[in-house]
Amino acid sequence: MPRTDWSRCMTVRCFLGLAIASLYVFSDGGAVTDFGAKIPKEFGGWEASANDKTFNRQTLYDYMDGGAEVYLAFDFREVFSRKYGGPGGRDLTLDIYDMGSPEEAFGAFSCDREDPSAGIGQESEYGPGLLRFWQGRYFVTIMASSDDETAAAAILELGRKAAKSLGPPGAKPDLVAFLPTESLRPDRTSYFHSVVNLNNRFFVSSENILRLDRLTQCVFAEYGPEGAEPSCLLLIRYPDAGKAGSARQSFLASYLPNAGPEGLGQTEDKKWAAASVRNNYLTVVFEALSPEAARRLAASVKFPEK
Repeated sequence: MPRTDWSRCMTVRCFLGLAIASLYVFSDGGAVTDFGAKIPKEFGGWEASANDKTFNRQTLYDYMDGGAEVYLAFDFREVFSRKYGGPGGRDLTLDIYDMGSPEEAFGAFSCDREDPSAGIGQESEYGPGLLRFWQGRYFVTIMASSDDETAAAAILELGRKAAKSLGPPGAKPDLVAFLPTESLRPDRTSYFHSVVNLNNRFFVSSENILRLDRLTQCVFAEYGPEGAEPSCLLLIRYPDAGKAGSARQSFLASYLPNAGPEGLGQTEDKKWAAASVRNNYLTVVFEALSPEAARRLAASVKFPEK
C-alpha cells in the first residue's frame, strides 16, 4: 500500500453509557466534534479551507478509497477531518481518529512505523509530508499536498497545537509488557487484532490460519541488532485456552507441517519457526536463525503470574 494510503487506515472501540453513547461524550479529550472549536482554524498563514467533516464506522468508506478496512479491524469510532490552505496553494489535511481507548490508538499508530520521531504526543513519527502520532485514545495524521520546508513547518506546528487538545496520555496494551526486552526493536512493535494487520507487518497466509478476530489481542515484535535481518515474535491472547490450542494446530498444519512435537520446524528459507501454547496465549516465533534461538525467544516471554 502506498505510504500516503497508510495515513488513512485503522479502527476503535467501546460505548460510554446508554444516555450519552449516541453523543460520543467522553471524559478525556472530548467528542471529535469538539475539535472544531479547540483547534485553531488559522495559524501562520494557513486557514481552514472547507467545512469540518466527521465520519463513523458506517461512513468511513465514504471518506477513504481503500484503507478503511485496516481501521475497522480496530475499534474505530469516528474521525474528525479538516483541510487547510496555505502559501502557494499548498494544502494540509488534519485527521483525528477516536479509537475509543489508548490501547487501540497505540495500535493504529504502531502498525505502520518507519520514520523518525517528531516529539509530538505520546509517540510520533514524521516522514516526507506526513506526521503520525497518538495521544490518549486518539490517533492523528497530518498530511501535506507538497513536501517542502514550508509544508513541513506547518505540519509540525499544527501537530503541536492539535496534541494540546487531546487530553491526557494513556497506557499501552498490557501485552506489550510481556515482550522480552533483550535485543527488542521498540519502534517495530505493533498491537492489533486482525489478520489484515498481521499480514501488513509479516505475511503469514492469505487464510486466517491463526483464527484472529475482534476478540484476539496480538503484539508483533522484531529482535536483533540494527542492520541485521530480525527474528520476529508474535504473541496472541485468545478468549480461552481452547481457542489458543485450536489456533496452534491450525497454524502448524498450514504453515509448519514439518514441525516436531514441540511445534518447532524449519521453513523454506532455512530459518526456524515455533509455536507454543500457555493457557490462553499462543507464542509464535518467525525467522529465527537456529532452533535454539527460536526456543530461547519463545521462552523469554514474560507471562503474568497467576
